[in-house]
Amino acid sequence: MAPDEAPQRRTSAGRARGKRAGGGELIEQLNEMVAELIKENRKLKREVDKLTARGSAAASTAVERSLRTIQRRVQKALAAPVKGRRRKTAATTRRKPVTKRRRKAS
Repeated sequence: MAPDEAPQRRTSAGRARGKRAGGGELIEQLNEMVAELIKENRKLKREVDKLTARGSAAASTAVERSLRTIQRRVQKALAAPVKGRRRKTAATTRRKPVTKRRRKAS
């Protein structure tokens, strides 16, 4: 709020001034408001249920995929080692001797 602006005051009713509603009218308005809030609440609950179901389905799909991957890795680790896939140790590997290249005589 800027320093030159004065705070606005609200009227207690927040509506145009005029005749006040009687007790019966107030109760009727409150009942309408409560009914509207109940409708909105039901609508929001349905929406939350839908989103929760959709979210949990997506989450369960991801969890299943992860479990399948883990299962496949475990089975692979427990299976007999495949020939030809052994790692070579430093003792078994030999390097070719480094030879100097001769320069071409021109």
